[in-house]
Amino acid sequence: MATTHRDDEHDTPRASRRMHPRPHLVTKDAVSFMAILADILRLQEESLSTAYIYMHKYRKFIRDSKSTPDFLDPHTLALTSLSLSTKATESPRRLRALLTPAHTLLHPHQPPIPVPSHHYDTLRSTLVTAELHLLRILKFELRVPLPHNHIPKILDLSLSSIPGEDYYDISSEKAEEDKIVRVMETYLGRQCGGLATRCLAEYSIANFYDARTVACGVVRVVLEENGVLITTTTKSSRDINMNNGNNGGGEDDGDDEGEGEARWVEMVSGGNVDLEDYRDVVREVREVYGGGSSGVQVSEIITKTTTTTTTAVAAAVEGEG
Repeated sequence: MATTHRDDEHDTPRASRRMHPRPHLVTKDAVSFMAILADILRLQEESLSTAYIYMHKYRKFIRDSKSTPDFLDPHTLALTSLSLSTKATESPRRLRALLTPAHTLLHPHQPPIPVPSHHYDTLRSTLVTAELHLLRILKFELRVPLPHNHIPKILDLSLSSIPGEDYYDISSEKAEEDKIVRVMETYLGRQCGGLATRCLAEYSIANFYDARTVACGVVRVVLEENGVLITTTTKSSRDINMNNGNNGGGEDDGDDEGEGEARWVEMVSGGNVDLEDYRDVVREVREVYGGGSSGVQVSEIITKTTTTTTTAVAAAVEGEG
C-alpha cells in the first residue's frame, strides 16, 4: 500500500490558494446603470424604454420649472423610473430585487446590503417616496407610446414591398411547424428593437419626437447600415454600385433615393409623420447608432446622501400635498 506523506497534502502552490478579488461591473452613468439593472432583472426592452422616457420627462419638467427644486439625484431618479416602469408594463419586481443589485452596482467594494437592516429600510423608504414624487410630476400618466409599438408594422411593410410569400397573416400553427419567426425576431427586427431602446436613452429623442417618427427613423437607419437603400430607381443594386463607385455619378440615383424615401415614409406611416421631423430624427438616430450617445453623467452616490434625499423628497411631497 502506498503511503501518503504529510508534505503531499500541502503540495498546492501558495499562489493558487491566494484569495483573488472578485470581478465586478461598474456603470459610468445613469443610463448604463438602468440598462444593466434592467438586464439583471430580466426585464423586456419596453420596460427599460419606458423608464428612459420617465427619466427624461422628469428632467424636462425640472428644466422648464422655475419653482420646483430637483430633489432626485440621477441614480435615485433612475431607480424610481425603472421601478415605476415595471408596474406600467405589467412586469412587477419586488423592491428588494431592485435595491439589492442596485446597491452593489453603486458600491462594488462594499458587502451586499443586508436584508433586513436599517440601511435597507432607508433605501426602500427613499424609493417609495421618490415614486410618489415622480408620479405627480408625470401627472400619473404611466402609459407612454413607444417606437417599439410601430416598428413591427413599419418593418413588415418595408419587407413586404419585395414580392414574395406573405407571412403576415400566417397561422400560428403553420409558423410553429415551419419555424417562421415574427418580424421583430428577424435579424433586422432585433436590431431595430435594440436601437429604439438606445435612442430613448437620449434626452432630445425621448422628449421632442413622437413614437411613430422615431420608429421610422430607427428602421431607416437599420436598413441603411445593413446596405439596404430606399429608392424608386429601376436599376439593379449592381448598377447602382457601379455608378456610385466607378463613374462618380449618383445625382440621378440620389434623386431617386430621396423621392423613394419620401414615398416610403408616406407608405409605412400612413401619412402621419412629418417629413422634416423624420429627417431630423434620422440624423440623431445615426449618431446613436455610431456610438455618439450622451448619457447622463453622474458621480457615485455615497451612503450619507440617502437620508438627505429621503428627507428632501418627503418634504417636497408634503409640500405638493
